[in-house]
Amino acid sequence: MDHSIGELARQAGVTVKTVRYYSDLGLLESRRSAAGHRRYDADAVARLELIRSLRELGVELATVRAVVDRDRTLADVLSAHAEAVAVQIRALQLRHAVLSVVAHRHSTPEELERMHDLTTQSAAARRTLIADFLSSTLGDDPGLAAARQNLTPVLADDASPAQVDAWLELAALVQDDVFRAAVRRMSAGYRAVVGDTPLRPGRELRDRLIELRRTEADPRWHRYVELVAVVNGWEPPSRRAG
Repeated sequence: MDHSIGELARQAGVTVKTVRYYSDLGLLESRRSAAGHRRYDADAVARLELIRSLRELGVELATVRAVVDRDRTLADVLSAHAEAVAVQIRALQLRHAVLSVVAHRHSTPEELERMHDLTTQSAAARRTLIADFLSSTLGDDPGLAAARQNLTPVLADDASPAQVDAWLELAALVQDDVFRAAVRRMSAGYRAVVGDTPLRPGRELRDRLIELRRTEADPRWHRYVELVAVVNGWEPPSRRAG
């Protein structure tokens, strides 16, 4: 049994124009009747429904052709497409978070551009920004490797508006020369107090470290630690202390 172009379109739930388009592309095979009209066999219905489904899922025409011609398996194509869609979803989530933050802050166009640049830069660029801050302030002492790790924020691809907001504040903070200088002084004071035994217990050591933080630490240091916790999805230190 064969079908006219109109019958095929009705069965597949598409327009006649769509059937003609796919036919002209060679995705649907047809023969001509004596009167010159296109006629399609029974397999054309299933083929057209597959094409329609793939296109509705956003699969490009070249890939559709590979599937219907059996050059690529349907499972492989859908798996690859699912991964691409997942990337798009994460990008949209981040965009939504940025827009929410901008709207909440009543930001200017200039601030919007800066926020967009800071949040859409690559993960590698964000890591470099923080690594530069920590290296220039805490140094590269292996004994502080764990501390540097705990002080490193990692903005997730699916970050919430609160995490994006925290990242923006943190990114501005680590580029502040006054803050960086204060953290360097605090780090130098810490090394002077603990010497080669950073884990040495004792009340005297604890009291000296408390005094160091009181006199040398920039008030924004505690804010930095809180922001890292927010960005990383950890419980903020202030809440743990409470």
